[in-house]
Amino acid sequence: MRVEVEGALAREYRFQAALSQALVGESPEHGIAEVLHDHLGLGVAVEDPFGRVLAQAGPDGAATQPRLTRAQRDHLIDAARRVAGPLRVRDRLASLAVSRGTLLGLILVQDPEHTLEPADKKDPDTDARPGSPRAGALHAIGLATGALSLHLLHRHHLARTELRLRHDLVETVLLECDPDDLDAEIERRIGRASALSHDLTGPHRVLAVHPRHGRWPGDQAVGDLMEHAARTLDMSFLGTLRGQTAILVCGPPAAWLAGSGTALAPWTGEPTTTTHAATGTATPGTGTGTGSATDAPGSGTPWQLVHDAFTHVLHDAPAVGVGGYVDRPEHLPRSYREAMQALTVRTRQPDPTGLIAFEDLGLYRLLATPDGRRQAGAFVQDWIGHLLAYDNDRRAGLVHTLGIYLDHGGNYDATAAALHIHRSTLRYRLQRIRELTGHDLTDTDTRLNLHVAVRAAVIAEPPLLPAAEYVPPL
Repeated sequence: MRVEVEGALAREYRFQAALSQALVGESPEHGIAEVLHDHLGLGVAVEDPFGRVLAQAGPDGAATQPRLTRAQRDHLIDAARRVAGPLRVRDRLASLAVSRGTLLGLILVQDPEHTLEPADKKDPDTDARPGSPRAGALHAIGLATGALSLHLLHRHHLARTELRLRHDLVETVLLECDPDDLDAEIERRIGRASALSHDLTGPHRVLAVHPRHGRWPGDQAVGDLMEHAARTLDMSFLGTLRGQTAILVCGPPAAWLAGSGTALAPWTGEPTTTTHAATGTATPGTGTGTGSATDAPGSGTPWQLVHDAFTHVLHDAPAVGVGGYVDRPEHLPRSYREAMQALTVRTRQPDPTGLIAFEDLGLYRLLATPDGRRQAGAFVQDWIGHLLAYDNDRRAGLVHTLGIYLDHGGNYDATAAALHIHRSTLRYRLQRIRELTGHDLTDTDTRLNLHVAVRAAVIAEPPLLPAAEYVPPL
């Protein structure tokens, strides 16, 4: 008996020493899995709270088992919280790494032969004495779980600290610099970014990402989702959350970087050539916008890959506004304002999802500023106020008709076809518009002002025209 106990104590001492070494290694999760595998001779896997494998050891590692559904995993975790020590789930033992009720991770031990079960299930305490293989194995699993808890909790605290530092830095770089202290302030910002492994001196844009329906997925932190999208694009970024909008200060995706490290179009905002899939013809353009509000967001443009990356991690298409290109840190506040302008225009469309860059806003570059949106209300009322009131009372859709007519340059045939009405019906509607507004639709200046008023009505603050009533091309 004494020899058995001394042998077990010596083995446990070696195990604890190996665990201590694993915790200070380059990959503690892998180290813990390897140490526990060597000690038990069984397959071991370490998972995060969402079921993703962080490490595994042994040819029959627990990670080789089919991944559980979310409901199955929630049931397993709930059951494991109710027991002291590991919980057996068929051929595996599950042990939770928990801190103050928060699940940090799991250790799964593959035991297909049930070697860790009591020899006598009617009297499970018969082999629970010190020195018995089962007692030593269960104690080792507990020690490994404790070590994993310490490591994951430490990593969690570091991540929260870095997230707070990144948030504070983003809030700082989006502020205008004091001209009297410009050089010193820029150096301070570059230094703080460098400490977070981000080079603030290169080419940047600010992206504003807003989830569909204004709600982020509830199973992951927004910062983790943005980091996942950035990894997909191989794009460095600093981020923060303002309300329900993620603000990202981004370097260019790796696909848009030359070998020398200089940014390429479309990141630089320079014209690119877009090939039309239907005709095989090429037309010059920025390659950044959506073409029109009825097109797929960013469809057929280089920016599609950026929107796709965010759509993939969010499992739904978000609205993305892209600020203008900057090559110096002091210009980032301008790019932020432009990103918010672009996001405002995008979210006021009938389909608010998609991506639009500031350089593709056209007239909206003037209208979508906070002051411009306030001023737009008075301008809209002066030019089409009576028309809006008539539509509101009669549901006549005359503003929509006017917008489509002006979008088609006053062409009767094209307008009637777009509205799916007869020319005589269009002629009657346009006559009502002339009577209600008192404007001559043949006058060039009048048509320009009416066209601007219809566009401005969609983004005025407060909105004067629901986007669904008119689809202005972007």
